[in-house]
Amino acid sequence: MAKLKANDWGALSQTMATHRAQLLLSLLPNALAFGLSEVHPEPVPLKNFDTDVTMAQPDSAALFSLASGGDRGAGREQALASLRGSWEMTNPRQSMPDDTWVSALSKHLEIISEMRVRHVQEWVDSNLSRFQTGQENIQELRRTLQSATTDLAANIQLCATKCASCHLSCVQSRSHKGRHDCCTSHRCISTCEFCNSAELKGCTMLAGHSGKHICAVTAHLCGEPCKLTDKVGCLTECIKMVGHADDDHMCSASVHMCGEPCELKKMKLTDGSSLSCPGTCRIPSDKLHGQHLCDERRCPAKCELCKHLCSAQDHLHGLESGAVHLCGQEHTCAALCAAQGICEIATAPQSIEATFTGKHETFEYTKYSQAAKRLKCIKPISPGETQHSGAHSHSMDKQPFHFCENKCENCGYFCTLPLGHSQMLHDTSHGSMSQTRWAVEGPVDSTLELEGRKFSSNDDGAPMMCNLVCQSMGRHVHVEYCRAVSGSSCVGSAVQHIPSRMVPEPDRKKDFVTHSLYWERAGFKDPYSREDQANFAKCDAMCSGPEHKSTSGGPSQPSYCVLPMFHAALNSNSAVQGLGYVSQDGHHFSCKNPAVMQQAFHVIFAIDRSGSMSLGDRHPLPNTPVTNLIAGRSNNRLGAVLSSLHSFWSSRHAAVTAGAQNANRRDSYSVILFDHTMINPLTHDFSSSPDQLLAALLPYGAAGGTDYTSAIQNAQAVMERNWSTERSPIIIFLSDGECSISDQTMQNLCRAAVQRGRALSFHAVSFGPDRAAPSLRRMAQIAQDAQTNAPRDPLMPAEAIVKSSYSEALDSVRLAETFLGIADSLKKPRGSLFTMKP
Repeated sequence: MAKLKANDWGALSQTMATHRAQLLLSLLPNALAFGLSEVHPEPVPLKNFDTDVTMAQPDSAALFSLASGGDRGAGREQALASLRGSWEMTNPRQSMPDDTWVSALSKHLEIISEMRVRHVQEWVDSNLSRFQTGQENIQELRRTLQSATTDLAANIQLCATKCASCHLSCVQSRSHKGRHDCCTSHRCISTCEFCNSAELKGCTMLAGHSGKHICAVTAHLCGEPCKLTDKVGCLTECIKMVGHADDDHMCSASVHMCGEPCELKKMKLTDGSSLSCPGTCRIPSDKLHGQHLCDERRCPAKCELCKHLCSAQDHLHGLESGAVHLCGQEHTCAALCAAQGICEIATAPQSIEATFTGKHETFEYTKYSQAAKRLKCIKPISPGETQHSGAHSHSMDKQPFHFCENKCENCGYFCTLPLGHSQMLHDTSHGSMSQTRWAVEGPVDSTLELEGRKFSSNDDGAPMMCNLVCQSMGRHVHVEYCRAVSGSSCVGSAVQHIPSRMVPEPDRKKDFVTHSLYWERAGFKDPYSREDQANFAKCDAMCSGPEHKSTSGGPSQPSYCVLPMFHAALNSNSAVQGLGYVSQDGHHFSCKNPAVMQQAFHVIFAIDRSGSMSLGDRHPLPNTPVTNLIAGRSNNRLGAVLSSLHSFWSSRHAAVTAGAQNANRRDSYSVILFDHTMINPLTHDFSSSPDQLLAALLPYGAAGGTDYTSAIQNAQAVMERNWSTERSPIIIFLSDGECSISDQTMQNLCRAAVQRGRALSFHAVSFGPDRAAPSLRRMAQIAQDAQTNAPRDPLMPAEAIVKSSYSEALDSVRLAETFLGIADSLKKPRGSLFTMKP
């Protein structure tokens, strides 16, 4: 559960191996230095973390330094001094040749260091035994262990160069800085060989001197200054007998060294720097020699592959042509794996707390991203070599595993399948969609609400995740650049062209595409369940019925179209098998038609049939079953009105009957044809079919003048005579002429309806030039005011109230939708996260 919460989709065993390796790595310095996993507040021995059993490998209480190269020199010398002090040597140092003593000390240090390394190695192996050795963190742990043990061994190597203050060997580390020091008093501890046994005195020479021990040269021997006093190594006083015959005074030094600067000066190193030895020549001054060589026995240059010193025993090794400085140890390769593909993808994503700042709101969220690694080469470089054979690889396997290099263009997560995988689609766990921005249909300030958050076009998509956002959106489409060749249309049932400009990049054409096509084009496996995919494939249109809307008692319960996304529109008059209906814009819903459930109306059509309605600038709607029938009688403005009325009646009939024959409608229709006279061909009709209603009007043509007052008074009389509390009154007043009417006439009409319990819904439609508009506008305004101020019928739902209106052209008024609830389906704003491409 913790892994899921952290969006860690990696294998549990791999995660546990990573945690174990990281734990061991954090404890490794203590383990090598002290032989303990914890030092403070209480010492904790090295144990198996799974069994709590302490390691059985023998070890000492020695403290080792893990300082690398010249780093932390003081700590290294302090640890070495402690190790020297713990060595229990039977005979004192000056009782044997100093080389022998130094060799014995070096052997002791080597033994206890190897014990520590074996102890730690056993501890590491014990705690990694149940994990695969090829795991990258385990390999990194072993490389670190190897490097640290090399540092530990290097830090106990003794300098062994002659002490700067006496003739003993320096016992500081080989990498020490400053003067060579034997770490003694520098005085010889032997007794004088010339004194009588009764009066033995201590030797006053420097420790490790050559020749006989003597308390004071002048007390027993010549004591004159040595003739080679200016030479390095001279003991200054002649040790010949007093009054010796020859004139050459010689001290007890076995060698008087040359003393010239060491030949090793300004040695060029591979990194471009130079190195000079500060020592002086130790070759006897009386011996002819072509090179000056100091006391230092080994090459002082550092290894080209690490910080340790070169293992060459020749001090002048660096003067050789093409000299390569190596420490003699095995090295880990510092190069990265050279194979194609990705070596490792972190299973636990990187997460940071980020702030989203959009057009409408600001909030905090967790942003997830993924790290892909090219791992270090695991091949060892053999001692004495500068590189290994073969190509760099992060694994010793013959065919090491590498991940595919493709990544999701939305979130940047890499494909988790092998390089060159056989699967057609890539696959990954997906993360924050930081490469995307929102694209929302409509004006630039349009919003799309998702899980209580509002997003607008161009808002950052990072708060959403590839594998979760579609589920939050439900049925939806995606937005992509249009792929149609210029001048051609978009092809395919899964694509719908967007005719309007859309941000971001509004100048580039775009398409709506289905969820399945989107992921197919992305080249990645759809991360959603089959159930989700099936739901996303369906149309996103919703029934407009008020019963689906949210209420104070609960959330909305939308009813969606049952057809596929981007389906061809169905005929709204077609029959539907079983429960459901087809909306005016061609969507199939499985719920009840909202038109059937709406308030019933008495619709009174007051139609101008004056002489101007005979003009031929408008015609009946083409390609309908009644086009020719109407055109044969009135192929003019009046015919256009009759054609629209027939379409209105047909749509209403199809919605109410839902394909059934002989179903009764609840609405009643009345028609008033007026010029300067009045005709009432239909009054309060319940049963006539659309064709029968049309047939009642066809005999009347256009002629005569225009009388608005008589028409309104006639409509009021029809309304009053046929009043019913079950039906709300609606008057649709259509005219193309210019005529005046008093406000009082319209006020009387509206007042008559209010007095009977329901306000009138009045709709003026101008079917001619603008000069006819003022009277019609005024009529609609009076009706609107009366409707607004009228007491509301408590039995009439708010959605059943049809507001009065004014329209300037009949073909701009969709009568069935506007007045009787046979509406198009609802559509939530379409939008999606959009990835911008070059």
